[in-house]
Amino acid sequence: MMPSRLGAIGWICVVFAFGCGGSAHSGDPNAVSAGADGGAASPAIEQNVNPEGVPYPNPPTGYGRTARMGRQPGDIIKNFKFLGYRNGDRAAGLTTIALADYYDPCQKRYKLLHLTVSAVWCPNCVTETDIIVADKKTIDAEGVAVIQALDDGPVMNVDATVTDLNGWMFVHRSNFTEMLDPGLRNLGGFFDAAAVPWHVDIDVRTMEMLGTGFGVDPAFDLSVPLRQGSVEMPAYPVPVSCP
Repeated sequence: MMPSRLGAIGWICVVFAFGCGGSAHSGDPNAVSAGADGGAASPAIEQNVNPEGVPYPNPPTGYGRTARMGRQPGDIIKNFKFLGYRNGDRAAGLTTIALADYYDPCQKRYKLLHLTVSAVWCPNCVTETDIIVADKKTIDAEGVAVIQALDDGPVMNVDATVTDLNGWMFVHRSNFTEMLDPGLRNLGGFFDAAAVPWHVDIDVRTMEMLGTGFGVDPAFDLSVPLRQGSVEMPAYPVPVSCP
């Protein structure tokens, strides 16, 4: 696998246990409201199965925030739902984007899901986003789905709005899935709100968290967790029979 310029989208540190929670932001009256499960309240779509109709994993021990460590499996991330633009297509309008959309137990569509969280005020987030846009073809060829959630607008601790998201995508000419997580209503328990850009790699076969981190590190190559984590079978059964 050839390394790509996405190697610049890396981690300053890798975190395998979470002891910090994101604080709630001062609410912008124009921010998108969240539903009971932390997802966007409108449109109200229950996307709890993947595109093939397979139900999203429901682990008996519940969902969590701890990533894989060696042979110790990571937690399954909850099926969070966001309001955004699928594949960067603003002409298609806002839609609900669920993590279930990327659940792919037989890896027919994807090899890895890379979720990143950014803010308009964050210079490193600007750098990261421009690299993703420039490397989209290589990312697709590697079988990696990249999605980005915007939590803040231009002012720190002020929730991102649809207007902020539209402006962000226009400036960066976004060509991948962009969405809103205003005030970190979904992902606030995963990291400190100021530590953006934040990332999590997710094994699409199980929705297990493989690793997390934050910042932009030129030494990081997105193909590394793909080779070392997602390609290996997890240390527990995949709940779907694959040909």
